[in-house]
Amino acid sequence: MHKTIFIALTMLFLVLSVVLSPDVALQASLSGITIWWNLVFPGLLPFFILYELVLAFGLLHGINAMLAPFVTRLLQLPRAAGIPLLMSMSCGFPTGVEPTIKLLEDGQLTKAQAQRLLAYIHLPNPIFIIVIIGAGVFQLPFYGYIILASVWLAALLLMLAHTRLSSRHDKTALKPSSSHMESYFASAMQFGRELDGRTFGQVLGDSVYGSVQKLFIVGGFIIFASVLAAFIHPVFNAVMPQLPFLEQMLLEQHVGSFAIAEWASQQTNTVVALALIAACLGFTGISGILQVTYYTFRHRDIKLLPFVGYRLIHAALSFVLLIMLWKPLSWIIAKLTGAPEQTVFVQPPPQVSMLHWQSLWPASILLCLITGLLILTAHLLWRSYSHKV
Repeated sequence: MHKTIFIALTMLFLVLSVVLSPDVALQASLSGITIWWNLVFPGLLPFFILYELVLAFGLLHGINAMLAPFVTRLLQLPRAAGIPLLMSMSCGFPTGVEPTIKLLEDGQLTKAQAQRLLAYIHLPNPIFIIVIIGAGVFQLPFYGYIILASVWLAALLLMLAHTRLSSRHDKTALKPSSSHMESYFASAMQFGRELDGRTFGQVLGDSVYGSVQKLFIVGGFIIFASVLAAFIHPVFNAVMPQLPFLEQMLLEQHVGSFAIAEWASQQTNTVVALALIAACLGFTGISGILQVTYYTFRHRDIKLLPFVGYRLIHAALSFVLLIMLWKPLSWIIAKLTGAPEQTVFVQPPPQVSMLHWQSLWPASILLCLITGLLILTAHLLWRSYSHKV
């Protein structure tokens, strides 16, 4: 009852605000749609389409077979939980939420396991971090790599720590899969391809349609968050004028990241700005949390409060890790690029602008190769360790 009254009053406040200040609502909407149309839509659409093609042809199932020991032994989850985890790591939330709920409804996950997995898979889109934030906003892809490393390392540490604490209470945490098809990379890819079954033409058409639909949903959240932030900004600005982006950071990760970037253009300490962006992406904003509730509303046993607490811890840990990783990573990048270390990351970022997208392809291909080599190395090391044990 209290939640219903609060939501109703909030909606009434928004309606009255739009009626009384239509110019503010219009400017905020235009600001949100500019960010979405100029950066988010063209930057993410090709990768969303390629991701859907990769998923349909079984590559994620193959990678999941290689990472099965990590999922079953370290995270104490069934092997099938690796698919939602990989989906979120490669394409961001909420792509892994619906498969998680399906695993719960099929009996492959317990409610406690589904609650844990939903917290683990709520990750920002890595392409958004590298392409949009790093290269598009700051015009330095290395910024995106450092933010991504901080957010993912924080997620990994939290996964392992949370699993250690949760496994003491969840005696059914491990459910090994009996499917022989998921034992090896090639057979797992074949299994995933047969499971999908669509022709290439069908997959391509569905990929374009689904990707555009997802990006329109993202655009709707961005515009709504921009309008809401514009109306509550005077309140937040009166309380904390030092952080003019606070309400945007709390509401939506895209709007919050761009607001922090614009604030950073007037500051000299870029490290703090990037750490705040990492925290914003770790939390993902209230709109990100609401997107999860869209898929979980039928399951009353999925608790929202622990999920929000996990997001806050992830945000704080991402902030701290970026501060800690700044010096060593900037030193490594300085050595790789040949630039003096003190000039690699000192200039303040420019205002939000478009990017020459073709300059990103070498970095994207290199990132894919490095990721594949790391996965293969981890799989071989784990197999050799398992044989010794």
